Amino acid sequence: MPDLLSFDDALADAKSQRGRCHILLGNGFSMGAHKAFSYGTLYQQAKASGLPTHVIDMFDRYGTTNFEEILKLLDEGQWLAAHYRLQPTDLSRDMKKDYEVVRDALVDAIANSHPEIPDDVGDPKLLSCRSFLEPFDDVLTTNYDLLLYWSSLKTEPFGFEDGFGRESDTPDTFCVHLPASTSNRYLYFLHGALHLTTVGGEVRKFVWNTTGVRLIDQIRASLAAKHYPLVVSEGKSADKLRRIESSSYLSWVFRRFENFQGSLLTYGWGVSEQDDHLLDAIAKNVSLDRLYVGVYGNPHSEDNKRMIARAEGLVGRRNEVLATGKHGRRKKAGSLDVKFFDAATAKVW
Repeated sequence: MPDLLSFDDALADAKSQRGRCHILLGNGFSMGAHKAFSYGTLYQQAKASGLPTHVIDMFDRYGTTNFEEILKLLDEGQWLAAHYRLQPTDLSRDMKKDYEVVRDALVDAIANSHPEIPDDVGDPKLLSCRSFLEPFDDVLTTNYDLLLYWSSLKTEPFGFEDGFGRESDTPDTFCVHLPASTSNRYLYFLHGALHLTTVGGEVRKFVWNTTGVRLIDQIRASLAAKHYPLVVSEGKSADKLRRIESSSYLSWVFRRFENFQGSLLTYGWGVSEQDDHLLDAIAKNVSLDRLYVGVYGNPHSEDNKRMIARAEGLVGRRNEVLATGKHGRRKKAGSLDVKFFDAATAKVW
């Protein structure tokens, strides 16, 4: 079991080395700010909104409230049924349709449980989050909610851009993705977000300052019209990656992530197999020298031991990449140093 640094020591160590310093935020980041984003709350919201009883039975059977785990099971179930040439006897229960039901229920639950306005989270928390993010060169998140975006709107200037803006013919009612922006510091939504949508192949961002309509109201109106936001809610890593590759914005973000240099800290991210596409990108990116993984709670718990093992396994995966020599012509190709810090010592909210 590795020793745990404090967050301040991990950040200082990262900043003392060459290269840029990035942070990747997972679901634990949002859960720390508001109980609405806990798996249990989202599951209860989905149940209250009419999640089918036979789908609820799956959550109960496997003792989980994690939607991604159920999505993975439904995906595996479809493969097994096809592999063994099983024929359905009850057409009202279709694993392919239920996969879509669970995926959409997750997005609906986040939107319906979401705080209405930034004041529901509170200025002290949002400003604290701003201070927490300030030392980093880039911020990435796998979350869909508006908390990070709301934090970016508190006080000016905010040092990070999200790549959205307006061209000469863009209406005032939304912003569009402008990948040609040359900002030095970015806020990246790796798996999309509730306030992002795709219309006719164009990725747009909902805005409130020129519309006068709250973001959450625009999001809910879009969902009511069955127009779902740009989010990656698939259960398996390979499916997530395919979804990313199908979007101009998401693939642009992922390419940026694949080419980061320097150090990466993670906070509230479970290093799960459902995010193996991100782990694979870290292993293959030989310009990323150091990874600092936040561990919340007892490091000897079964979940944390699995998370630590997966993170430590990246060292071997990086060495395999280096051994093949298939890492391009990057001048700064090196091994990966993985360290861990106590996430509870980070003053986020």
